[in-house]
Amino acid sequence: MIRVLPGNIANLIAAGEVVGRPASVVKELMENSIDAGATTVSVSVLDAGRTLIQVIDDGCGMSAEDASLCFERHATSKITEAADLEKILTYGFRGEALASIAAVAQVTLKTRREEDETGVQIEVADSRILSSKPVAAPRGCNISVGNLFYNVPARRKFLKSDAAEMRHIEQEFIRVAASHPDKAFSLKHNGRDLYSIRPAASLKQRISDLCGRDLANELVEVSNTTDIVKISGFIGSPLDARKTPGSQYFFINGRYFRSPFLHKAVCKPYEKLIREGYVPSYFIFLECDPTTVDVNIHPQKTEVKFTEEHIIFEILTACVREALGRGAFGPGIDFESGEVLDFPVMERNAGTVGSQGGAHGGYGGSGYIRPPKMDYSPLFDQFERQTSQEELFQQGDKAGSIRYTTPSNSYGPPLEEEGAPGANVLVLDGRLILAPVREGLAVINIKKAQEAILYHKYFEFLSQEHFISQRSLYPQQVALRSDIYSIVLENIENISQLGFDIRDFGDNTIIVYAVPDGFPADEEALKEVMDNLAASLDREISGDRTQSYASTLAASAAKRLSHNLNPVQARMIADQVLILRATYGPDLAARCITIISTEELEKKI
Repeated sequence: MIRVLPGNIANLIAAGEVVGRPASVVKELMENSIDAGATTVSVSVLDAGRTLIQVIDDGCGMSAEDASLCFERHATSKITEAADLEKILTYGFRGEALASIAAVAQVTLKTRREEDETGVQIEVADSRILSSKPVAAPRGCNISVGNLFYNVPARRKFLKSDAAEMRHIEQEFIRVAASHPDKAFSLKHNGRDLYSIRPAASLKQRISDLCGRDLANELVEVSNTTDIVKISGFIGSPLDARKTPGSQYFFINGRYFRSPFLHKAVCKPYEKLIREGYVPSYFIFLECDPTTVDVNIHPQKTEVKFTEEHIIFEILTACVREALGRGAFGPGIDFESGEVLDFPVMERNAGTVGSQGGAHGGYGGSGYIRPPKMDYSPLFDQFERQTSQEELFQQGDKAGSIRYTTPSNSYGPPLEEEGAPGANVLVLDGRLILAPVREGLAVINIKKAQEAILYHKYFEFLSQEHFISQRSLYPQQVALRSDIYSIVLENIENISQLGFDIRDFGDNTIIVYAVPDGFPADEEALKEVMDNLAASLDREISGDRTQSYASTLAASAAKRLSHNLNPVQARMIADQVLILRATYGPDLAARCITIISTEELEKKI
């Protein structure tokens, strides 16, 4: 039997399309404030929006009749006929936002127009107006949304942690604030100010206020005008590319939207300039005839459809390429050092040399072959007392606990006697090590070798859950991007298991008291590793994360190591890499070692 659903159930279904989480409410209410002509928009949330979301603006306000009518479905002042759908320049226009919010929350609206002596207060719940009365109120709207999803417990149960939900709220806040630099915005969470932004003189100043001065200083302007589209905004330096998406923004006629297709148009000119898996920052504003773009294809209006999308793709790619060339980020720069080693897949369960594949020392064995104990530091001093890793491990109480040591003096095995592998090494231009071996001559890439050594060191620590941390003499303050900061705080226990001792300092800043043994403790290295760890933590990775964590730590640490090695340091690196090669087989040669046989050398002479 077919039945017509009651209004309250129909509203709950509509709410599921529009109100996915607290951030959806923030987005809809802020956009309504902008449409009302507000110059100041204040957002306050409690418990990441679960308990309260309040948005106050100084817009035009509403009359008592309009205030009651705005909670009805499909009630809007922006659409009067079908032709209006082809020239939409406002944000909310379908009249579903307030009706959907009122279906899943308890809403209180206070509003007054400039010409009215008194305002009106309306309370709504379960899509029904509970009360309406005149009140004293300033011009504009003050709307409070409490107990979100109180009548849909299944939806409330599936909300994520406060840190995760707050991160989504900040993203929506930034998207609206970035597209209106001439307006003032503020955001509070549990009474703490997160953003307090005055009207900005330029878009770049607004980006600096929202995303930090470091990012804004690296931006390059993009600009182009054609008959089809006008492009303006900024793109980030290739050096500022990050693994974690978070500063990629498209706007069409002032409205934020997502477009994987146009994202490729921006990333295409960066292909030879940034490492694989990294994404550049960009704030790109498109302006075109509203009749050539459909903004009504997604319930939350975050996707749009262009009639000439492929042409816009080519124009945008050319525009970004021109801006990169103007910013002197051409292909002449040597980006070889930015390559990331593709480490082999290894099982966490330790195998034995006699296991399948292990007897041959290959990567392809079914078990993890533990490499010989070794450590590495570029600050080697052969006159200091050496401490083996076994001695450091014995200082701990039990496996799995984090122990602090002074900066490590465990620099690997003593130097080999003359004639042993790695003896008589030669360093070329701080990039290569030449080491005589039994087969001929080993040519070792210094940076890749350092990363390989650190990777196997951290992989062993993580596999054994046997962590060693070194406490910094002076705790390091590290300012992070707001989204990275939220992810780090949300996963602070997981990060501490990698050997970091991190405390929250507030204002998107953390304090680092200890780092994994051998990891550099400078601000840039810590900022990069937190960004990369956040990328790993934010992705849904099935199974063991040991390889991802070890690779992240090694890549971030290796970038800060010196490549200007003295003969002793070069010989130690050669020894350790050759040991890894002997342990894991010739596959490692493709990553950081090339062996030139004696016969090949003779042919060259």
